[in-house]
Amino acid sequence: MARTRGLRRLFASFVFGLGDLIWMPGHNPRRRAPRDMQNYRHGYPDKSPKPNLLFYQNKIRFEPDGEYIDYIHERWCNEYETLEMNHNFIQWLFPLRERGVNWLATPLTLSEIELMKKDKKVMARILKSYKLMLGFYGIVLVDADTGMVARAEDNWEDRFYNLNNHTHNSLRITRILKCLGEMGYEKLQAPLVRFFLEETLCNGNLPNLKESALDYFMFTVKEKKERQKLVHFAWMNYEPQEMFIWGPVDKLRKFNPLPQDAESKWEPDVPGEVKVQIDSEVSGSL
Repeated sequence: MARTRGLRRLFASFVFGLGDLIWMPGHNPRRRAPRDMQNYRHGYPDKSPKPNLLFYQNKIRFEPDGEYIDYIHERWCNEYETLEMNHNFIQWLFPLRERGVNWLATPLTLSEIELMKKDKKVMARILKSYKLMLGFYGIVLVDADTGMVARAEDNWEDRFYNLNNHTHNSLRITRILKCLGEMGYEKLQAPLVRFFLEETLCNGNLPNLKESALDYFMFTVKEKKERQKLVHFAWMNYEPQEMFIWGPVDKLRKFNPLPQDAESKWEPDVPGEVKVQIDSEVSGSL
């Protein structure tokens, strides 16, 4: 009888909105019913840990052996050796929905992304992280609205030398570009990719990044028109041009990167394909 009264009280607490305050221990499956039903009615709220959000809210350090995000922004700006040799921080500064080499860094979830986008301080910190890594590579963000970047006047040659000789940074740049696309900073993607294409294909710099720029960087850009313009620019400046494999050459010859009113019907090829195969009836979505 007492047990029945206890269950009635438990159900009543959930009916009247007090379910989060009362929970009775025990192994009887019936005791889980009120909470199960409440979760159902509330759309199965996501109660999973959100370490990426907490890190960018400056509430936890990155793991392992890490620092708070504000400390990194304040103290690591010119700590190039730390940025080069520490391999634990990059997955926390630029989280993705895929696991990296640091197994203590948790992949992003969709709910985390939405919460982070809604937090103005978090978004400002992500932009600071981007500027931090640009500085490490000898690049400056000239205009945050357009995404325009340029060489850092004082140390770009030294930083380019480091970037060219530590090619694991190609993986980092790919991660950065992907994260910008995930976190609502798509406008920053294409200008950075264009910068690397200009340096590798036109200026003869960073030869060890050339393959990564073509195979990976270009294809992180989410906006289709911008991606097409980048592939067209790469084709125009690639030597020998007849060996270009990252887009359909017949379409590239006709492509005009200037008009914005008419969307081109071709899609760049998957990087690494040697034979260009175009299905005119199906538009891909790289």
